Amino acid sequence: MNLQRLSIRQTYATIEIETRQAKQQMESPPGDLQIESAPAEMEISKTHGGLKIDNSKAWLALGNGNHLEWYRMVTDQMEGQFLVNLSNIVEEGNRLAKFKVPGNTIADMMVNRTQEKTIIRYVGEASADNVKLEFSPDQLNVDWSTHEPNIEYTPNKPYISVEPGAVDVYLKNKNSIQMWVSNYDIYA
Repeated sequence: MNLQRLSIRQTYATIEIETRQAKQQMESPPGDLQIESAPAEMEISKTHGGLKIDNSKAWLALGNGNHLEWYRMVTDQMEGQFLVNLSNIVEEGNRLAKFKVPGNTIADMMVNRTQEKTIIRYVGEASADNVKLEFSPDQLNVDWSTHEPNIEYTPNKPYISVEPGAVDVYLKNKNSIQMWVSNYDIYA
C-alpha cells in the first residue's frame, strides 16, 4: 500500500550580535606654576644704654664738692648756729650779772669759748649712699617686614579622545520551512 507522507523541515533564523567596547583615552598635562617671593626684611635698631654715676655727695663728704652745694649746706646750718650763739651770749650775760658770786667769771668764760665747738659741718655726711648708680641697659628693636608671595598657576587642558562602542546586529541564517510530499510504502 502506497501512502503519501508529508515531510516538513524547518530551519530557525540565527541572529548574530557583535559588540566593540568604547575606548576612552585621557591625558592631563600638569599646569604651569610660577612662584615669586621677595625675601623678608629685618631691620635692627639699637639704642645704647649707659651707666650714670652721681658721686657729688661723696665729694661733698670729702670736702671737695661743688661750691654752690657746699655754700647751701653751710648756710642752711647758720640759723641753728645763730640760736646756739645767742643762747651762749644770754648765759654769759646772766653769769656776768651775778658779779657777787666768788670766782673769776670772765676767765672761766674765756676758757669755755676757746674749747667750744661749732655745730656747723663744713663737709658732707659720710655714707654708703653718697654714690648713686643708675644703669640703663641697651635696647634692641627688631622689625620684620614680610612680603606676600606671588603665585600664578596656568592649568593646561586635558586631552580626551573617545572611540565610541558599536553593536552590530545582523541575520546570519534565514529561517525557512520546506515541505514536500513523498510516497511511502508501509510494507516495503
